[in-house]
Amino acid sequence: GLDRPQAAKRRRPSLGDDSSGEYEVEAIVADALVGGVHFFEVKWKGYSLSDTTWTTKENMKNCMGILKEYMQQRKENTADLSEFYLLLQEAKASIITVTNTVDAVGCPENFTYINESIYSEQIPRPCTPLFTCKCADQCRGDCGCVRERYYDSNGLVRVDPSVPLMECGPWCACGDECVTRVVQKGSDVRFGIFRTRDKGWGVMARQMIRKGAFVAEYVGEVITFDEAERRGILDAELGVTYIFDLDKSFPSGEVADFSIDAKTHGNVSHFFNHSCDPNMEIRQVFVEHRDPRLHRLAFFAVRDIEPNDELTFDYNPTKSSRVDSSTECHCGALNCRGYI
Repeated sequence: GLDRPQAAKRRRPSLGDDSSGEYEVEAIVADALVGGVHFFEVKWKGYSLSDTTWTTKENMKNCMGILKEYMQQRKENTADLSEFYLLLQEAKASIITVTNTVDAVGCPENFTYINESIYSEQIPRPCTPLFTCKCADQCRGDCGCVRERYYDSNGLVRVDPSVPLMECGPWCACGDECVTRVVQKGSDVRFGIFRTRDKGWGVMARQMIRKGAFVAEYVGEVITFDEAERRGILDAELGVTYIFDLDKSFPSGEVADFSIDAKTHGNVSHFFNHSCDPNMEIRQVFVEHRDPRLHRLAFFAVRDIEPNDELTFDYNPTKSSRVDSSTECHCGALNCRGYI
């Protein structure tokens, strides 16, 4: 490989950080356009990839050798992604990188980035009473607002996938650091959206994700069964759908009252691809209420996920996802079914 230029010492900043101290820049691992400003993600010598920070070119004047090497080795994007980055500015999360070295496709058309699901006028607002707790700081084993310990002290899910995850709600007395509050706090995973050769857009993990960790919530438009049926017919003609029925609390075979459609409104999970050997699974979560018809959907890692691994889930493990089973699969897994 190429000899690495002499690493330059710079202050190890994070965006908005003005602390002092000298740290040694080891490498640049990514770049992104945010508000028209070119940011670079820096890995610091002696620190893991989990401790990278973002900085501008102006803050890297003593690191021009490393910057030049990165730009020489970096594959050039084959599409204009500036509009894509403008879209992602709405994300309430770490900076999401976007790369396309495959074709000329840029920002998705008719797509709005949202951080929380939006409800159509036909959707009733949940009114199922919550059990509220008076726990100080942390919920205890006898806390009345949760049935069991769903997460361990590191926020890793510890119960069977069939068990609904009941998190403390906004009226509970426990603090933000309560171990039951995981999905509601949002994801802190660093994502990279990238263009694939035969699956459209995909998402990779830009950090290590431990088995059982919360990855992202599936958000979109919450719609009625009738509207989901109408949209499903149109989606079938296009051969793609983003509709998930909210039926995880119902016995098998029962029809869901409501669905989430992330086709035109969604977050990073809109870009998750299918795999017959997925590294994520989707679970039902309750926070503000306990109405079984309107649970949230959240992705959790089913095994350790390495940096740069694509994030995937099985589009059709049951009948909850409205995907035509004749759709050809390109996941590449050893146990690939050949169709989704």
